[in-house]
Amino acid sequence: MTNFFVRIIGVNRRQRLAFTTWTQEMSAPYRRCDRTWVLRVGGRKALAVGRYTRVLADEEEAMGRIFRPKALLPEEGSHA
Repeated sequence: MTNFFVRIIGVNRRQRLAFTTWTQEMSAPYRRCDRTWVLRVGGRKALAVGRYTRVLADEEEAMGRIFRPKALLPEEGSHA
């Protein structure tokens, strides 16, 4: 399995031509990329390129990374 990905994504028309963001899978294996490069290729489409660098433990952690404030999440490397 490779950690690199390239996909077409939808973006807002007012979004900049090129920017970085994070990407996370919401199904197993719950991989996360903290730096995804995005380049608009049309009005509402963009090319996203990145490399997953972390695997989250489970769906609960994946959802927590999105919906809970950072202060409520356990520190990296700690076991709750």
